[in-house]
Amino acid sequence: MDRLLTSRQSLCEALQARNVVLVVGPDAMLIEVDRADGTRGTVNLYQAVTVDLLAAYGVQQPDHQRPEVGSAWLLHQAVAQILAESPGVSVERVRRSVSAIVKTVSQRALATPLVTRIAELRAFDLFICLTPDDCLVDALQHVLGEDHVSVSAYAPNADTSQPVDVPPLRPAFARVFFPLGRSASGPRVAIHEEDAFEFLYKFQEEAPRRAPNLLAELRSRDLLLLGCNLPDWLGRGFLRLANESRLSLQERKMEFFAADEHDAGLNSFLSRFDPNATVFPWSPEEFVHELTALVQPADPHAIAPPPPPATPRPGLSPTVFVSYASEDLESARRLADALGRVGFGQVWLDKRQLVAGDDWSDQIGEAIEQCDFFMPVLSRNADRRREGVFWEEWRKAVSRAMRVNDAFLLPVGVDATPPDRAGYDRIFSGFSVGFRELHLLHAPNGVLSDDGTKQLEARCSSFKGERR
Repeated sequence: MDRLLTSRQSLCEALQARNVVLVVGPDAMLIEVDRADGTRGTVNLYQAVTVDLLAAYGVQQPDHQRPEVGSAWLLHQAVAQILAESPGVSVERVRRSVSAIVKTVSQRALATPLVTRIAELRAFDLFICLTPDDCLVDALQHVLGEDHVSVSAYAPNADTSQPVDVPPLRPAFARVFFPLGRSASGPRVAIHEEDAFEFLYKFQEEAPRRAPNLLAELRSRDLLLLGCNLPDWLGRGFLRLANESRLSLQERKMEFFAADEHDAGLNSFLSRFDPNATVFPWSPEEFVHELTALVQPADPHAIAPPPPPATPRPGLSPTVFVSYASEDLESARRLADALGRVGFGQVWLDKRQLVAGDDWSDQIGEAIEQCDFFMPVLSRNADRRREGVFWEEWRKAVSRAMRVNDAFLLPVGVDATPPDRAGYDRIFSGFSVGFRELHLLHAPNGVLSDDGTKQLEARCSSFKGERR
């Protein structure tokens, strides 16, 4: 549970930085349709495609309605069944049928609830669609407008003069890439497992030449796989394609997964060889609900402005925001008093600055955006807390620190044990993992040592000199 919590925090931070590529699979392609009894219901697009495809070739539908965990996708299973029971039917004929039926069933959809919610979140600018339908494209075009959605697709042996790469990032612009083919572009789509293997193999071979922008973004950003239920061989191949280095190397890059059932084979592989991978135990619907909680939906027609610059303040002394768990209030007060004595101008401590009637979130958010330094108070009390206002304050400060080309975070430990030897589990993981790489001050019970006092005095003097 702790790992899931810290991974959720890391995902939140990556989403705030808009550093996540969303990979969408068949389990996320839910559509609303009119049933035969006149009611309206939600089905998986590829369940409906499979029913029509098997009927077109006179093949009886199997009893199970979805693939076994870690096995071939539902469409791939249906195609394999058709080819096994209809030996005279060519693969190319089935390929054309699949492409046509996908387009027909998609057009029958009254709504696409899951991908529509994803498009409305405005949290992603690059999408990898592992299915050949245009449900995601249509949803994005509805939210952003057709001129703000770029679509490209890959297929082996296709016309090499056709564009494959994604364009560079632009504000309020979404890019969608189909690595396994797109029905709207023709019948060259992957319809069974060997097809998918060949598409990925050839793409890996051609991508450095035909899709350098896409390859660079896949290998430098975090991945979020939604509704993919990847067969283990496909999962391993796709993840290796998206990583420039071996999966077993300790890198900052992380992959996030969402699945309602765990694939024991793939998960075992990841736990042994990819230290940065996490499988969240949620269905696609549950995961989108979590994303909605992490990302506030944006105005479909608005471009998010950059954060406002800090308002210049009179005087030369730097300001500092002290953030702490409530159990460490007394230590935080002693620290605040000491900071005033060493040369800081305004020391922002919420118990002192907030008064009855203040809007807490606005006041604190503005203070973090405008302070010169941010001091998180590290302690075992804080490390034990799964929730707390200070976590949100630290997240905002870490986000701002990425925009400050200088020292901004001044972590200080208030336990008897120095913070670099305290072994904090939560603090030194997730979005605050970088704290351990900073110079950590030590002030047991909020009392600064002589050395810590001299360091902070030097910090203030240096800051005043720069202001002059």
